[in-house]
Amino acid sequence: MDKVVTVKKGEFVHFSYRDDASLKFTGYVVSVLNNTIIVDISEDLQLKGYEEIESRQVVKHGCYEKIDMHTDKK
Repeated sequence: MDKVVTVKKGEFVHFSYRDDASLKFTGYVVSVLNNTIIVDISEDLQLKGYEEIESRQVVKHGCYEKIDMHTDKK
């Protein structure tokens, strides 16, 4: 059974860190693949002060929540 892909490149998602579920990150989708997405969380890492965590994370479909981020970046 295939997961339904509900996000597109550039949209924001919220997810739990795979090595510590108590850590929650928000970032934007860099790439959408068959079973996963690549999420850039570099801004969130800077705000929270985590230097040992990679700035791009692989997240399985179904393990993230799409969020609505209204930004004025143009």
